[in-house]
Amino acid sequence: MKKVVVFFGKGGSNFLNLLKHQKNYKIILGITNRNDSNALKEKNLPSVLISNNNNEILNKLKEVKPDLIVLAGYMRIIPAEIINEFKNKIINLHPSILPDFKGLNAAEKSYESKKACGITIHYADIELDNGQIILQYHINPDFFGNFKEYAKELKKAEHLFLPIVVNNLCEII
Repeated sequence: MKKVVVFFGKGGSNFLNLLKHQKNYKIILGITNRNDSNALKEKNLPSVLISNNNNEILNKLKEVKPDLIVLAGYMRIIPAEIINEFKNKIINLHPSILPDFKGLNAAEKSYESKKACGITIHYADIELDNGQIILQYHINPDFFGNFKEYAKELKKAEHLFLPIVVNNLCEII
């Protein structure tokens, strides 16, 4: 059973969804910088570290020795010290088809432009929203009347594909 750490943000739905789909991995730690995250209201969570301190986060990661780290809606840049310490063990979920629309508000920007709509799951490296692509899933924005409808479809794709990728990676690492 592989040990997984999940970084999550205000919503935390991908963190909660990964908890439901644990097959050949176990989430041993959640990390967030948001003490108001919706996910924290759930029962039966694994240990959760709430911190903005990168040294504290790095020390905790070194202590728990994860096989895989998943960035799922964590809206902060992971510092190079963490990326380098856990090289090729960190994956990121991004709400556009990279390399287009890196950084914040990617879902909105891609929808408005009607370009690069969908999700990318990739290995994280020290360059923002860069790294080897694991999976991309395209969504045609023309099927949706507004961004809210598109965002629901985007979330469905995240919830479908992220657990599959995590389970598959945990089979081969």
